[in-house]
Amino acid sequence: MKTIRHDDSGVIRTRTFVPMSRRTMLQGMAATGGLAALGVSGRRAKAGTAVKFMGWQGYDEFLGGGDYLAANDITLDKTYISAPEEIVARLRLSAGQVDVCTPYFIHCDFMASEGLLEPLDLEQIPNFKNLIPTIVKFSEGNMSEGGKWYSAPFTWASINLMYNPVHVKEVPTSWRDMLKDEYKGKCAIPADLPSAFSTWGRVATGTDEPNHMTYEELEKTVAFIVKMKKEHLRTIASSYGELVDLLAREEVIICQGAEPVAAWIGDGPEIRWVYPEEGCMSFIEGYSIGRGAPNLEAAHALINQALSVEGQLAGAAYNGMPVTNAEALAGVDDWNRSAYPYDDIESYFTTKLRVDPMYYLEEDGVHATWDDYIEAWEHILKA
Repeated sequence: MKTIRHDDSGVIRTRTFVPMSRRTMLQGMAATGGLAALGVSGRRAKAGTAVKFMGWQGYDEFLGGGDYLAANDITLDKTYISAPEEIVARLRLSAGQVDVCTPYFIHCDFMASEGLLEPLDLEQIPNFKNLIPTIVKFSEGNMSEGGKWYSAPFTWASINLMYNPVHVKEVPTSWRDMLKDEYKGKCAIPADLPSAFSTWGRVATGTDEPNHMTYEELEKTVAFIVKMKKEHLRTIASSYGELVDLLAREEVIICQGAEPVAAWIGDGPEIRWVYPEEGCMSFIEGYSIGRGAPNLEAAHALINQALSVEGQLAGAAYNGMPVTNAEALAGVDDWNRSAYPYDDIESYFTTKLRVDPMYYLEEDGVHATWDDYIEAWEHILKA
């Protein structure tokens, strides 16, 4: 199969998902040093260009493929996140202190509307024109506004149903197959708010819009997940890294996961995945620039490098994730080429996956808001 394994954390491996609501995003920062608590510093580079990066660990690998950083006298001042809301909080405090970041793709629109992101100058990102058209199509609704792009898509994947074929003889077709009696205590989900509600909201309520559930639908989904947690799951894994370890030890044989998880197991047991009939959440990751960032030219150059063939292949190899540059397809390794449906991405996004919109930000008396989802998730974790 494959031999990829990252013992020093990869991108989704280290995601611990500790989300913050809009109301609480800035609370507590004064007690921990305000800007300093988020890694914001007033230091200036003494030589070369110091570009401040904030995002998931591993996503910086796309930016520095080959010797680009050294050749251009650029250093990355890195701040790794454990939840996407941290980027929102940081930019609200001081958007100009972040040159390049990786906001959760459904956050981009409202971040742009709040003046937190710079519109990208695509003239400075010539590799943007080499992006796979289908990826551009499914990114545009979240990453652009008013004809301007605020994030450049560099990779993508899905939240799917993973299983160990040695122990799971019958190929699953529905998310409900995870809940069969024979898998009790041998299955898990990650502590990932967006994917939990996107996946189990569909199962619990039949909704096609799990990010826009009514209060009643959200309550029903919470009850479903809590019951599943108490009566069926081995655990809600604190991170995708923990999920990998559980699968590697065969303590978990069926779970909610993501394609890269199968790569990170390396020489462990073979893990396969399917896209259940209810549909799967997809995510497309992009690079953005904080509004007023001091190193606009360098930031654009780095994003362009990340979208280059060299940058794409470096990031894909490190993370076990797919590329977005069509010209990079010829260079991906065999595992990557077989893991992702490059030959028919359009069908992948229209029949197997769902690109969910941003949650409601304001109350309308009918639909649950982002804050309601955050509070619901906290209730699940404490139950």
